Amino acid sequence: MVKGSNGSGKTSLLRIICGFSQPAAGRVTWCSEPIYGHENYRQQVSYVGHQSGVKPDLTVLENLVFMQRLAGENSKEPEIKEIVRAAGLFGQRNMMTGKLSAGQRRRLALAKLMLQQRTIWVLDEPLTALDKEFIGRFEQVLKDHLENEGILVVTTHRELKIPEHRVKRIGLS
Repeated sequence: MVKGSNGSGKTSLLRIICGFSQPAAGRVTWCSEPIYGHENYRQQVSYVGHQSGVKPDLTVLENLVFMQRLAGENSKEPEIKEIVRAAGLFGQRNMMTGKLSAGQRRRLALAKLMLQQRTIWVLDEPLTALDKEFIGRFEQVLKDHLENEGILVVTTHRELKIPEHRVKRIGLS
C-alpha cells in the first residue's frame, strides 16, 4: 500500500513499477532482472489508473472483449458475462460506456482485472467513485488475488479491508 499526500510521487512510483516511466535513479527488477527489456514482465502486470481507460463508443461487453484482445487473451462469452455480472453491470452490458456514470466506468475498468490472468495488479486510487456495496465485493476480489499468490500495489486514501499480514506500507512525503 503506497500512501502519501497529493504530489508526493505515488502515481509516478506506480508508473515506474509498471514500466511506463524510467526512474531518475535506481532500477526496478523482476526475478533479479531489470524490468526494462525483461521478456515477460509486462505480461505479468495489469494497471488501472485515474482514467477509466474504457472506450466510450463501445458497449460494456465490447469494451471487455477489446481489453482482452489487446492483452493477447481470449475469454469465452459466458466468462465475460459473469465478470460483467460480478461488476454489477449486467443490466448495462449493451449500453455504450459513454452513457455510464463515473462509478460504473470505474467498475468496468476494474472488471478487466478479473478477466486478465496477471500476477501484479497496480491500482491508482481504485475506489474513486465507487459505492460502499461494490467496494466490499471488490475487497473480496483483492483478497482472492492475494491468496492466489498475486501481488497488489495500490494507492488509496481509504483503508482497504485486506489481511494485514499481506500488507506492506510505503510512505511517500
